[in-house]
Amino acid sequence: MSALAGWAGLAGATPAATAAPETCTVNGKAWALCARGDGWGFEQGAYCIARSFCPASRDSLPAGTGRAAPVDAQADRTTRETYAWLRGTWGRAIIAGQSDLTWKDAIDMAGRVHADTGRYPALMGYDFMNYGMTGAVDGQRQTEEAIGWARRGGLVAFSWHWRDPSLLRTASVNRANFYAREPDPNKNTSFTIPVAQGALDRNSPALRQIDDGIDLVAAELKKLAGAGVTVLWRPLHEASGNDGDGWFWWGRQRTDGVPQAYANILLWRHMYDRLVNVHGLHNLIWVWNGQDPAWYPGDDVVDIISWDIYDDTDNKTYGSQARTYLKARKTTADNKPVALSENSYIPDPDKIAADGAWWLWFMTWNDRDTPAGVTARENFWTGEYYNTNAHKRKVYGDPRVITLERLPRFGAPR
Repeated sequence: MSALAGWAGLAGATPAATAAPETCTVNGKAWALCARGDGWGFEQGAYCIARSFCPASRDSLPAGTGRAAPVDAQADRTTRETYAWLRGTWGRAIIAGQSDLTWKDAIDMAGRVHADTGRYPALMGYDFMNYGMTGAVDGQRQTEEAIGWARRGGLVAFSWHWRDPSLLRTASVNRANFYAREPDPNKNTSFTIPVAQGALDRNSPALRQIDDGIDLVAAELKKLAGAGVTVLWRPLHEASGNDGDGWFWWGRQRTDGVPQAYANILLWRHMYDRLVNVHGLHNLIWVWNGQDPAWYPGDDVVDIISWDIYDDTDNKTYGSQARTYLKARKTTADNKPVALSENSYIPDPDKIAADGAWWLWFMTWNDRDTPAGVTARENFWTGEYYNTNAHKRKVYGDPRVITLERLPRFGAPR
């Protein structure tokens, strides 16, 4: 009996042989409904999705109060304090964040913010993108920069443009890429999450290579833990890409019949287990950024839901992005905070308040390698392509926007 037939029998429906098949559409493809479970499944040799997990079923906002503590039950004291403060902040204020220029050590993005506004962001975003590369390569002091920022009282976020794991321990590591579908094939990798029979393929060399990569960043996260730094950890970001056409290898389209979302969820949960339970890292607040409810890995491994928004239609109206905010909130019935984890235009705090779109933080993306003040499409902070200097000053001067000097102290970074 197929998984679909089993579900129909349990529901008292017409026998599967004569009933119209029931399906859930995810990223343009129809999947059978599972007979059991509450997410993606693998039943009777076929992939399926639970009715309740189908994005079309998620049409109401969560009603509960949400989780009072991080999903990691062993989270350290500073991490618990930080999480509690974040939850208390959500819905009444927004944290100002700025992404570091993670591949150019000489450019100080926090300094550029201060030069334009007279204030520093409360939150800086870093990236492990160039870790594992060899030689004189910029971007390999992100850990030390983050520790320095925490010692100034700032909050720290990390993401990871994870380069091809198969090249990590080879002489070709500096040619490793993370894209799956760039027009220039030289920028792409063919690396794929190894899946067999509904689970990560533990016999695949690719899984060992994945573990090598996780172990690499674990060493850096341990340095941060040793310095008393809590990390807003946002791995596997923008997983679903454009409607399921993932532009990074951790969300790439597949030809083996495995749902991309399911493969990505398996990887997320594997990473969580390896970092928390194998490496004993308890300084992480887990920020999910899959950009699609069908890619959500579960309430037990996510603290904060986030979304990246580059809205070319905003045209300096600085809208609240309320529609996407509500979509993000409906990802799960658990009432989790929602953050704007990357942005071009900064939402106007007045519009955020008027629309009730209380993003926990915004994180303006970084500049390219140009002098300060140059207006260009690739400069997301400096210049005035996206945010005018007047708008920047308005945002950073708003009493509802938390900047560095308005942060409380969490623990005592060492």
